[in-house]
Amino acid sequence: MEVQKTNILISVIVPVYNTRKYLKHCIDALIAQTISEMEIIIVDDCSDENIKSTVSPYIGLAGKAVYYERLNQHQGPGGARNRGIELASGKYIAFCDSDDWVDIDYYEYCVRFMEKHNANIGMCSLVRVYDYIQEQPLYKCRYDREICLTGEFALKILTKQLDVGILIIPSTVNKIYQRSFIEQAHLRFVTGKMFEDLLFSFISFLYAPKLLCIPKVTYHHYKRPNSIVQSFDKKHIDDFTEIFIMLKNHLKTTGQYERYRFNYYKFLEQFYNLIVREIFEFVLDEKGRKKQLMYSFTKIKSLIDFEEYMEYTTAEQLRQHIQPHIKDTTIY
Repeated sequence: MEVQKTNILISVIVPVYNTRKYLKHCIDALIAQTISEMEIIIVDDCSDENIKSTVSPYIGLAGKAVYYERLNQHQGPGGARNRGIELASGKYIAFCDSDDWVDIDYYEYCVRFMEKHNANIGMCSLVRVYDYIQEQPLYKCRYDREICLTGEFALKILTKQLDVGILIIPSTVNKIYQRSFIEQAHLRFVTGKMFEDLLFSFISFLYAPKLLCIPKVTYHHYKRPNSIVQSFDKKHIDDFTEIFIMLKNHLKTTGQYERYRFNYYKFLEQFYNLIVREIFEFVLDEKGRKKQLMYSFTKIKSLIDFEEYMEYTTAEQLRQHIQPHIKDTTIY
């Protein structure tokens, strides 16, 4: 893809893999954005569908610059996003999944607040959208006013070390990044792995001097049936394990492990609990659940130093693991 671009404030990268039926809605929401100095980079991750036929009518239209590139081999969302980063020319970079959409003034507000505070990372509200009507919106995180945080403070919120009345999630789609920060911190996604957002967000928070909660606008995350996060197999456990091995190795090789060891374990615990929940939601038979749980036990051993972990847990937490059905410990 040959790209000649000038005066671009924000590059929005959209990885696509076999989601053609949702893509037009996503692109329409991006084309309608109130900010004009914007480019939309569609990266086709070797879809079986003809994604280009959906994108082509938008290329060359007045208003927004739209670019399309198809990868030579399937690399997962991480690889597609990495290629988008290489092609991006905007001052800021954002990621939008191909079955999601954003408020019409989403990127205008993002850029406005990022410029005002000279933030490295901006974070917006994210709401889950389903195929059925919800009585109340399900926000995974919601920001009603602008709040500036250091990266270290935000990391403590992300890893549940601190509870200060706001939520920070590891997803990268509800965030906007200074492109210069991404390059200076040498940030890239892991290719071909699930849970790639976990590693990217943890490491980006390590190196970001300033993060910003951005109010007024919302990212709409569609929880699509049969998506990769609506199923479960052995690869979920394998990829989870590899991501946390990479995170631990990064902390150790950069001399930060002792400082952030607690955050590593809190983050690990949080998402291992998610693995267990997924096993019970998506594996329907007893034999299959037991098999996946046993396999997860063999893999988790490579991530945990027992003596280290014991420093960060309480006797009561250990008891609840052993006796989850007992609430009253009084002996009568």
